[in-house]
Amino acid sequence: SHPLCECVSQGCSSLCSDCAQLHRVHTARMNYLLHTLILLAAAEMTTAGRLKVKCKEERIMAKAGEDDVIQCRLYSKNKAGSVAFVWKKEDAAEIIYNYTASHGSRGQNPSYRDRAQVFDNEIRKGNVSLRLRNVTLSDSGTYSLSVASRSQRTQTQVFLSIRAVGTPPVIHSPSDDLGLVVLVCESSGWYPAPSVSWENGLGENLTRYSHTELTNCTGGSVCVKSTLEMDNWPSGNYTCLMWNQELDEGLSSSFILIHRVPLGTVIGATGASACAFILIVAVCWSWW
Repeated sequence: SHPLCECVSQGCSSLCSDCAQLHRVHTARMNYLLHTLILLAAAEMTTAGRLKVKCKEERIMAKAGEDDVIQCRLYSKNKAGSVAFVWKKEDAAEIIYNYTASHGSRGQNPSYRDRAQVFDNEIRKGNVSLRLRNVTLSDSGTYSLSVASRSQRTQTQVFLSIRAVGTPPVIHSPSDDLGLVVLVCESSGWYPAPSVSWENGLGENLTRYSHTELTNCTGGSVCVKSTLEMDNWPSGNYTCLMWNQELDEGLSSSFILIHRVPLGTVIGATGASACAFILIVAVCWSWW
């Protein structure tokens, strides 16, 4: 017993009251500590068995026309094959792939049929990645992965950004009656809009002599038309380069410029040659 409690035999009732209060506080503290330890242990056990999904990247950039894999993995003490998971595209509320151990894919949006797949043989190992084949600009957006077991559920999101390299540029030279040399370089299917540059066969940059027009194409892509105007430029090789800076990739095309001789000049030159020939023949004949 607490030494203060000996005061009871001596009639010190106030001190004995303090002793009882101290005992109650001490007991309450011990109970609180024990309760906290029990909660922490329970939380640790719950966390150990909790579903957890982790994707390799939160933001992914892919090239249109190629295949892309959104890499995600499931961590759980339960067998991964006993869970179900759903891949959705958030902005359109489209079900891309709905997987259950017994039914495989269900409720899939038609636009993803034969284009979206999971890795069936690796699901039991925790691989819940999604493969998209032949991605297009319309595939850009936020993708959510929801995973559920009998008692737990978790979700994560990944943003997929699609970029595109257009068609090979085509250069043509429309006729110009003013004698101005004009080269036009055109291409379609870019996203975002590419940078455009011109150079001649000597590697000299001619971009300052050009102007570029951008228009909207099908599927959200960009059409590009760049015009190079030159006055009295020499014949030779001219190159148009279009470059997607985000993909660090581009395309180029070259055009061999050959100056056309006006018809009057050709006729004049031919007439002069004919006259010279007649004169030479006449002189030679006189010598005979």
